[in-house]
Amino acid sequence: MVEKGVLSQSKMYFHTPSDFAKDALFYLSYSGTFCCSNDYIVERNNWNSYLFMIVKKGKMRIFYEEKEYIASENSFVFLNCYKPHKYQAEEETVFDWIHFSGNASEAYYNLLYEASGCVFSIANNYVIQDYMTSILHAAKENHVEEDAVSIYIHKILYELKKKSSEVDSLQFKSILEAINYIESSFHTQIKLQDIANCAGLSPYHFSRVFKKHLNCSPYQYLINFRINHAKELLQNTDLSIQEITYECGFNSVPHFIKIFKEHTELTPKKFRNLPF
Repeated sequence: MVEKGVLSQSKMYFHTPSDFAKDALFYLSYSGTFCCSNDYIVERNNWNSYLFMIVKKGKMRIFYEEKEYIASENSFVFLNCYKPHKYQAEEETVFDWIHFSGNASEAYYNLLYEASGCVFSIANNYVIQDYMTSILHAAKENHVEEDAVSIYIHKILYELKKKSSEVDSLQFKSILEAINYIESSFHTQIKLQDIANCAGLSPYHFSRVFKKHLNCSPYQYLINFRINHAKELLQNTDLSIQEITYECGFNSVPHFIKIFKEHTELTPKKFRNLPF
């Protein structure tokens, strides 16, 4: 191997896919097992394939779409190499890899990346590792049965999709905890950090996950809940505007009136007088 940082015990295999495979299957192009020093770095604007990588030892740093990921031992990386990307070994690292493509690759990638990013933990998933081993063994023996390899790749994608669904389920439970906190504490001066703590996530990650599931930010959800509660009080009680302001968690009457009007195009007083 002449590539910088790739050690001599590394292996690389080549396969030229058939026209049928290109038309109908997930198809293999390159694959191998690399043993690398921390000098190993790959940076490309475009490489016409998708990449599967299993980190067996060490640590890789991944840069993709202005985000940074760490892939440590027992991590699985799925990258769209048609877009600019970079990855580098942070220490002595061993990883299995395949470059592949196929008609459904982009759709699967977009689905998985949107849900979970490009790095997955597979510490307890031996099925994915077995499928990768089977693909590499076929490539090493120069006996690639294209239909079988396509099935292995599809099964890996299926396993990743299941993992993403599990992550979504856990995330949604965290979001429900946060919603319960918002709806029980909306009348106080709660902060984003307080809500994120209920979900067990950092404020940045929590905001991203919250918006993914509810199509609004945590702040927007809080304001909407306060406004809806204010509407109920305006229509169903004789509380003054000032009392409703503080009951709904707003810190001043002018601020309450401003936010209420932004959401309803009416002042609280005009809303109270509406005939329903």
